[in-house]
Amino acid sequence: MKILQVFSHNALVAKSDNDESMVLVGKGIGFNKKKGDRINESAASEVYVESKRQQLGETQ
Repeated sequence: MKILQVFSHNALVAKSDNDESMVLVGKGIGFNKKKGDRINESAASEVYVESKRQQLGETQ
């Protein structure tokens, strides 16, 4: 997965290989990392995945 933005030493946003945006949290996960670097999801202690919501009135 590819890093999109580093929030701090302990949190960052990345895009998975199947184009899902994720927030990865873990001790030191963002340390010495920058946008565009590759990172393994297993390095995170917590992973938050963007959910796709339907707008009101939209049919399936």
